[in-house]
Amino acid sequence: MYPRSGLRIRSEKGVNENVRQACLDFAVWLRLNMDFPIRVVVYLKKDYQIKTIDTKELVSATFFAPFEKSVEPYIRVATGDFEELVSETGDENAIFAILNSMAHEITHYQQWIEDREFEEDEAENNSTKIVEDYYYGDSFFEELEKQQKVWTIENEQGVPTATNMDGQSLLPFWSSKPGAVKIIASVQVYREYKPIEILLDDFLNWLKELEDDGIIIGINWRGKHMIGHEMKPNEIIDQIKTSSKAL
Repeated sequence: MYPRSGLRIRSEKGVNENVRQACLDFAVWLRLNMDFPIRVVVYLKKDYQIKTIDTKELVSATFFAPFEKSVEPYIRVATGDFEELVSETGDENAIFAILNSMAHEITHYQQWIEDREFEEDEAENNSTKIVEDYYYGDSFFEELEKQQKVWTIENEQGVPTATNMDGQSLLPFWSSKPGAVKIIASVQVYREYKPIEILLDDFLNWLKELEDDGIIIGINWRGKHMIGHEMKPNEIIDQIKTSSKAL
């Protein structure tokens, strides 16, 4: 057994507050979706670039991989070019770029945990997939395409509703039964609920009704704080249609 596990964020003084908070929020989601059997700390640096330990090459992020699993690894991410990225591409794209660098090194962490070679192509492709799933819930639609069904939870009163920060009502759906089961186990008020399966055609019809009622959809919520995505029913319908045409 390893002495410590998990993912931690440490921010150097001078790192932009928006970047720091975005990385903290991303880390919450990562902990719910990935395993970190050996603790890895992500150090956010105010530098424009970071030197690698071995080659002294200047890079945007780097992963320190110890030879022994008894030593904890760490990740360093340069954030000094954030303001320039904002002026060039906008706030969202600038944050996306930094989270992508973080996800790239986390993929190397996964390769190290599994005693695999550090494949840069895999890290590049996987980092983009991770961040896009974080932003847009891509895995929800991928699983929906494969299974042609979704799940929600209900008790004798029906499916639970929640309220977001804008005061809008939400209904939750998951792309897998285990996701629905986990939320029942994680959230005390849902302990008496049961997962129910909904076929794709029925889900689409339900979405049309919910759009008319002004209901927002919560997809693939995870953990006791119900971290996940919020989308309008019509946005989900459009995404399902787009995914179907791409097949």
